[in-house]
Amino acid sequence: MEHIERCLLWKGELQRADIVAHFGVNPAQAAADFRDYMLAAPGNMDYNKSRKRYLPSATFAPKFIRPASIEEFSGLPSTALELQNWPLPQRKVSPDVLTAVIKATTRREALEIRYQSMSNPRASWRWISPHSFASDGDRWHVRAFCHKNNEFRDFVVSRIDGTRNCKASEIDSLTDADWHSFVQVKLLPNPQLSERQQAAIASEYQMPRENKIELSMRKSMVFYLEAKFSPAPESVPAAHQMLFAYKKATAQNL
Repeated sequence: MEHIERCLLWKGELQRADIVAHFGVNPAQAAADFRDYMLAAPGNMDYNKSRKRYLPSATFAPKFIRPASIEEFSGLPSTALELQNWPLPQRKVSPDVLTAVIKATTRREALEIRYQSMSNPRASWRWISPHSFASDGDRWHVRAFCHKNNEFRDFVVSRIDGTRNCKASEIDSLTDADWHSFVQVKLLPNPQLSERQQAAIASEYQMPRENKIELSMRKSMVFYLEAKFSPAPESVPAAHQMLFAYKKATAQNL
């Protein structure tokens, strides 16, 4: 029912082949799904005989979905609407590398990886004991104990270009204090913007009346939030509409 409504809203049309291809069912089942939808949401779609597909009615109103972002529609190709993503190259991870890292993480093993760090011009082999994955919204990291530096660190998965050995690990992930601790942070509109501009940003991010969002997040992830929302002093306010700040420095352990 939700997929039918997403197609009607985003693509502006729907045919039996959409259900067959998306769910892998036969045409008879797709026809039954259409009948069920028309019973559940009468008047929401009509069949166009000349185009041989269903179209949203003039009074179409979603009953099963409450759209909140473009992302939920981005996977549906549409001839009615154009969608353009950032033309940036995708970060590529070797399937063999990803499989090895996931296995080591789930089995709580140590894994030898060849990693290209930004502080070393050449990739080098090191042992890590991974325990979790995290995303900063742009790339995935594996959280692991680095046996080379004798501390827990984040490793960008796409910078691991090889693995070779694995062994039992004696590292307890519970000793990763920065991962298992939470800090309170807040995001707020850049105060260098005008009051109306700040109000617009607050409305865009659904901020409460005090124009700030308070977040509880893992201490190890604060670095990425700070890097994104802490502009340089000479930066243009309009280019940095949000600011980051700690609410308090105390951490709360799990």
